[in-house]
Amino acid sequence: MIRPTIRAVVFDLDGLLIDSEPVQIAAWETFLDRYGRSLRSSLLQRMFGLRVWDSARLLVDELDLQLSVDEVVRERDALFFELLPGRLREMPAAAATVRALATRGFPLGLATSGHRRYVDVALRELELEGAFDAEVTGDMIEQGKPAPDIYLAAADRLDIKPEHCLALEDAPLGIASAKAAGMICLAIPNEMTSELAGLGRADGVLESLADVITWLDHAGS
Repeated sequence: MIRPTIRAVVFDLDGLLIDSEPVQIAAWETFLDRYGRSLRSSLLQRMFGLRVWDSARLLVDELDLQLSVDEVVRERDALFFELLPGRLREMPAAAATVRALATRGFPLGLATSGHRRYVDVALRELELEGAFDAEVTGDMIEQGKPAPDIYLAAADRLDIKPEHCLALEDAPLGIASAKAAGMICLAIPNEMTSELAGLGRADGVLESLADVITWLDHAGS
């Protein structure tokens, strides 16, 4: 099977470009502790890649929280932003890979479940403000990952057909989203996502973002 020519690259954010999962988890654990609940590992695995609203809905249903989804999101976000300063770290080769692809002339997109307020903070921490030609955040689309909406929106904003876009993801829900949108997808899992079921749906699994350029060279793009 001949691969379509890759004309653009679309990045996930959390767990791929920035190591945010520890502070995300800490915020959820602190929130749940207030209500006498705990974040089971089986639940956490289902949350990787979800928007905060979808995670909140999952926890309300599974843990019988007597709160609305909006109430959960407001309280969790307050905790999250209190914990955030100084705790975000760039994933290996993240900014360098973004800049290398831009130098090669690839239009770049961002397709993240994070909402705009958080994404602005994260991009400042990475010193990648303005690096993407199209940015689609979780509050801009009707259905979050694993639905294809976010990747379809990114392709539309880049004005490039999805089949000519390469998506870079770290978690199965994001991979499912990109593949449902018709994109080629590479998985670059991290310590928290490397054992999750569903990584095999990607068109390839790389050890690091530093390997993306080599993969593209071998793919003939």
